[in-house]
Amino acid sequence: MKKVLITGGSGGIAQSIKALLEKNGYEVYAPTRAEMDVTDWESIDKNMKEFVPDILINNAGYVVPRSIKEADLENAKKHIDINLGGTIYCTQLGLKYNPALEIINVGSAASVETHATWSEYCATKAAVLMATKCWAEDGIFAVCISPARTKTKMRKFLYPDEDQSTLLDPDDFAKVVFNAVEHKYPSGTHIVVRKQNVMDILAGKYPLTE
Repeated sequence: MKKVLITGGSGGIAQSIKALLEKNGYEVYAPTRAEMDVTDWESIDKNMKEFVPDILINNAGYVVPRSIKEADLENAKKHIDINLGGTIYCTQLGLKYNPALEIINVGSAASVETHATWSEYCATKAAVLMATKCWAEDGIFAVCISPARTKTKMRKFLYPDEDQSTLLDPDDFAKVVFNAVEHKYPSGTHIVVRKQNVMDILAGKYPLTE
């Protein structure tokens, strides 16, 4: 039984991935922020040492849109610390205890799209994508699966009046992540998952990059 650690464990995407993996025989640990703070090295190290995952799914994320003109330095720091720092810290400390650790990064369509007030989020997710490709070239199994607009609590908070029927279902996104865990995509692959293309992706018709 392979062991999977999913960061940002209280979120809807993490819970959908956890349920699907457990259904298929994986042992899954999805710590909440209180259980594992991805910006705190000691917290990460403790969890990695105690659980020692075979597969790490870097899912923890933060987004609060602000114009760069507002100079909200604390908000900018949170994007960098959680989205990028957390991904790198968790990966490095995970590899410390399991050099064969496999990495699935939950990116974002924002890594390849521009949004005027999302610069910190877009930039940090683009950095996660580049890190994924570097790790694959470094001999680590690493894949980045990037959801587009998804039906989550975070999205609902940001856009309360959005038509929910136009959003990607977390359960469908989880199926793509499951395929990545099962090595159905080559290391270094980046897939942008949207409501409009998820069924084609699951049928094996997917672009390696977008």
